[in-house]
Amino acid sequence: MRSIIYNAPGRRTTILFVILVAGLLAAFGEFKLAEKYYVQRELEASARRAAPYLTSLASVLERYQNITPILSEDREIIDVAQGGPAGVLNRRLERFSEATRSEAVYLMDQGGQTIAASNWQSEQTFLGHNYGFRPYFQASLAGETGEYFAVGATTGQPGYFVSHPVRDASDQTIGVIAVKVDLRGLEADWETPEGTVFISNGDGIIVLSARPTWRYGTLDALTPQTRERITSRRQFGTAQVAQIDATRDGRVLTIDGARFVEHTLDVGRLDWRLHFLSPYERVLARSRIVLVITVVALSLILVALLIRRTERIRNSLIVSRREREQLNRLNQDHGREIEERIEAETRLQAAQKELRQTSRLAALGQLAASVTHELGQPLSAMKTYIAGARLPEPTASGTVAVEERGGHPVLDQLDRLVDRMAETTRQLKFFARRGGEDFADIDLADVITGALETMNPAIMTDGAELVCVDTTQTVTIRGGRMRLEQVLINMIRNALDAMQTTDRKKLTIRLRKDDTHARIIVSDTGVGLSGGQETAIFEPFVTTKASGEGLGLGLAISAGIVNEHGGSLSARDRMSGGAEFILELPLPDRTEIRDD
Repeated sequence: MRSIIYNAPGRRTTILFVILVAGLLAAFGEFKLAEKYYVQRELEASARRAAPYLTSLASVLERYQNITPILSEDREIIDVAQGGPAGVLNRRLERFSEATRSEAVYLMDQGGQTIAASNWQSEQTFLGHNYGFRPYFQASLAGETGEYFAVGATTGQPGYFVSHPVRDASDQTIGVIAVKVDLRGLEADWETPEGTVFISNGDGIIVLSARPTWRYGTLDALTPQTRERITSRRQFGTAQVAQIDATRDGRVLTIDGARFVEHTLDVGRLDWRLHFLSPYERVLARSRIVLVITVVALSLILVALLIRRTERIRNSLIVSRREREQLNRLNQDHGREIEERIEAETRLQAAQKELRQTSRLAALGQLAASVTHELGQPLSAMKTYIAGARLPEPTASGTVAVEERGGHPVLDQLDRLVDRMAETTRQLKFFARRGGEDFADIDLADVITGALETMNPAIMTDGAELVCVDTTQTVTIRGGRMRLEQVLINMIRNALDAMQTTDRKKLTIRLRKDDTHARIIVSDTGVGLSGGQETAIFEPFVTTKASGEGLGLGLAISAGIVNEHGGSLSARDRMSGGAEFILELPLPDRTEIRDD
């Protein structure tokens, strides 16, 4: 027979767990690869999107940087720088500022003092203010074009400053012409769904941004030297330069909890860099799609494998079921054979036990017959001699008194011993005689009545209370009345003997029956049975009485009689004290009359 071995539940669970973990790791790995791929794709897209912003910013810076060299060659500006009146120049610079959409155009002397300005009529005019500390002034004073981004020291407004030296005929620097441009107008278009733009300077400080909270913040910590330089130049006025809550992970920038893909471009001026931040959510959304596709694909593969495995298991189960059915049939056949053997062995053991009991009783019967025969006549003779010894002796006149002599202690003791020996031989006669009475239909109520007629004097003498329950109902069985009365008498006598030492003496006799058996139950309030004697007391010569008060044959005889009737005799202790003996006999339709 082919055997099929299935995985244990624990092993199947382990395999499924390993498959699940492997699938999760594969899905996670695919997600990370997709994430890396889409970050690169987003960087490429950011480069295209950032280009227009860079072009626009560079164009503005370039345009205003080309203005200052032209202004530096203006004759009137040179005259004012050489000490001429500035009234007419102020009005010209005002018109020029409006035409070029610059915030201010102003002229400074060699010491940095403003001597002409387009905002000459404004409350925050540059006239009279000295800007010699600004780097753009210092660069132009040295003969170069200067440019700088800072918060205005006078207006407090940020701007882009570009300057150029003003030279005289001998090419000596006699002043500096500067233009301030407000670049905040560019920020309006720097916050779109496609991304966010901001500009950082060489120190990593954000100088232009569509988000005011980021402006003048730094992505990296500043050194003390850098902070000292910024403070001395008053680059950001009273604004506090603080580090923004930002972290970098490769090309992924996290600011204030929001994640972006960062692409940077060199502006080419002022050491500025343009940062284009595209929302990282786009990368995650596309990566999640890949993850879902991967999970679905893995799930389909797993389902296909499970279906295939289920088919194999189902086929194996069909084969296993057939083999199991065949095995069950064999087991049932073996089981029936075992049950038959057990039943035969049980019958054999019962027969052997009954045979041993019968042999024992037969041997006792032969012994009893011999003892009874040998002791019967001597006991009768002794009884006669004792009676003769009690007769009065002849008188002196040769006459004999009619009355016997009595009160002789020795004769009384001998008489009692002879009576005891006679009782013993009487009990032994039952072993010498089996049967002797034909079975007939008898009423157990009559058996109880006959036994009580014999035992009532003893019950009254012992002062026992007799209680009969349902003993008058008609219960017919097949058996010998006299022998069953003998059994019941023995049961009552044993109950009376057991209550000799108890204060409360109550003898109860019950008659019960069911569909198959009738039962006579005799219970007492005596000392009960000793441990383990429930079955031993039915063996010959086993007794619970004191030495010399019984041979232990009564219950053995009774058990033999009941066995002849196809019944049983049992004993047990009562919960409330005392013992009870149960005489169980089969009813006529179940009785098997045995021909002994």
